[in-house]
Amino acid sequence: MTVTDVDPSTRVTPRVPEVASWGRRVIAALLDGAVLGAVAWLVGGDRIAAPSLQPTFDTGTDADLLPWTSSAVVVTAVVLMLVLQGLTGQTPGRRVVRLQVVRAPADGPVGGQPGVLRSVVRCWAHLLDAILLIGYLRPLWHPEGRTFADSLVGTAVVLRPPRSDGRGRAVTAAAWVVIVVGLVLGVRLGDAGGVTRDSSASCRLETQDADAPLRVDRVTLVREIEWRQAQRLWPWQGDARRAETTRLALEVAWRPTGPHEPGSLLVRTTTSDGATVENAAWSGDGPMTTFPLEGAAPVDVEVLFDGRTLTTCTATLLTGG
Repeated sequence: MTVTDVDPSTRVTPRVPEVASWGRRVIAALLDGAVLGAVAWLVGGDRIAAPSLQPTFDTGTDADLLPWTSSAVVVTAVVLMLVLQGLTGQTPGRRVVRLQVVRAPADGPVGGQPGVLRSVVRCWAHLLDAILLIGYLRPLWHPEGRTFADSLVGTAVVLRPPRSDGRGRAVTAAAWVVIVVGLVLGVRLGDAGGVTRDSSASCRLETQDADAPLRVDRVTLVREIEWRQAQRLWPWQGDARRAETTRLALEVAWRPTGPHEPGSLLVRTTTSDGATVENAAWSGDGPMTTFPLEGAAPVDVEVLFDGRTLTTCTATLLTGG
């Protein structure tokens, strides 16, 4: 048998992908989060929470927001992002920062698309990384830059420059378009909010005792709309996408009929659903106070001073309620 020596200069050494930096991974995650946030905002405005491919246990959202899983469109967007990651190793955010998720088994070479199933499992495995956020910080000291999810499912995030041919440039351009739209629509710059009066109705008061130390001048049932709207780069948001909460309030105005000792003013309300609530005020704090209501109109109202009924009435809003 003849053994032929191989010139070392002609040997092909397998190229080992460069591990992605932690900073690039964070930027890619933020960009993808902006894209998913834009989808959530287009679907439900500020009434639905934005999803993330890097879940945590702290949502950072208000309790009255709908979960992103309540929208089939948003769920579909998340699924498509995971499928894209599984088939190509990239998402729009990773594409523009030149990163790729690849298979990295413990006993094999690094490279190749992770696959859809591995991509989905990796997303859920990020919940391990979310424990005190240690797993998300782990790439800073791990020699292969892996989170706990990466080690569990056998993946790694590496640098992957895009292809320079026409198709590669087209895909990168499309990713940039998606990212720009995500940044314009999906990034919250701040929050604005307020309370507006939607409608009101005065309550027709029953005859009052002329000898009473206080006289009730007015009882008004008010329907208010508390609204909240996130400020974004997109300037034409309109009111249709803001989150609104409707609530009822009762305004009671009174005045003394003569010298008297300040006492307890009690306003007893019964809404149409049978809920009775008593709200107290100090007559010396007058001449008007506002009480929040739980329930629906019409509302039966009884105003008492030191246990003595001053007047009663029924308040009904003309619309809604």
